[in-house]
Amino acid sequence: MPDSPSDSSSELTFEGTLESYFYEQIGSAQERSGTELSDSIEAYVVHLLAHFARRTGLAGRRSKALALQLLAATSRERSGSARSLALREVGDRALFISGVVPRSMDRSPVNLRYVRSIGQSAYHQLAEGHRQLEVFHDLATRFEEVSSVIGDTVELPESQSGRGASLMELYERWRRHGCSRDERRLIAAGVLLDPKTSDIVQ
Repeated sequence: MPDSPSDSSSELTFEGTLESYFYEQIGSAQERSGTELSDSIEAYVVHLLAHFARRTGLAGRRSKALALQLLAATSRERSGSARSLALREVGDRALFISGVVPRSMDRSPVNLRYVRSIGQSAYHQLAEGHRQLEVFHDLATRFEEVSSVIGDTVELPESQSGRGASLMELYERWRRHGCSRDERRLIAAGVLLDPKTSDIVQ
């Protein structure tokens, strides 16, 4: 688990090869997407990615369902630091899933928007209890944008991965999840997108 909620995110440092790697990659991803994250969000995401990279089973299918995890985090039995820690685990896991493995939702009864809503809710509640740490409020309000940067950080370009999704696969995934990363690719391919009507391929 990354640093406890009582620690200031601005004091996070980058130590070790994983943190250094993700720090560089996040900078490149922001340049490619034209997105600018605050220093506190950037530092938070670096540590989040390094944390999950070292503990790959934390966000897997065998973990408790996010909705049940959020319910447990907000139960009357949880209070104080235990509640904050539990909420942060929910928010972090939802952010990791939506950014790193969004395609896992294709085989799930829930969609990516649902996962995002759970993550946003967890961070919003965490921000209410830790108003001095703006990073949690920022993560809640910019959840989709941050997850998109994370996706650009960890996903190899098609030329390097050797397997790119077809235009139809991208389109169907965008229709289902509304992923901004897929939207950018479709627009770049000449697809005029309108969520309420049919789309036009130029």
